[in-house]
Amino acid sequence: MSPLPDPVICIHGITGARSACRVMGDRAFGLLSPEHAAQTHGTQWFADLVTLVREDFPACDFTAILDCRGRVSGALAAIELGLDVVIVEPSSDNRIEKLADMARQANCSVITDLPAADTIYQMADDLLPDHELDKRLLAHLAA
Repeated sequence: MSPLPDPVICIHGITGARSACRVMGDRAFGLLSPEHAAQTHGTQWFADLVTLVREDFPACDFTAILDCRGRVSGALAAIELGLDVVIVEPSSDNRIEKLADMARQANCSVITDLPAADTIYQMADDLLPDHELDKRLLAHLAA
């Protein structure tokens, strides 16, 4: 069973996260960081974004998913910071097992694959004006 709820919504910043929370309300969903976010933005950036959005939308039920591919240390930090799911690259040694054991103790899941691309809604909050985000996500959910 996947630790990821359906739908998974990929955001690029706080504007997209807030839009997802407004539209989803109390319906469970996955809030996915940008690709390789632990490496490019930093784990603390995503953890702070999640904290702000959870404060702004306390009834919102989302799973915070950080893409840590390319930076295993980002996964360690994410576990310590209380994120829900980390995505890491598969490994042939036992590093992933050790990481997963640490994560379980912190109620975090470790996965080695992104969900299928066609199951991830791309918020496009890095491209679209704010007023379009809610409208397009609502249309996507209705389809």
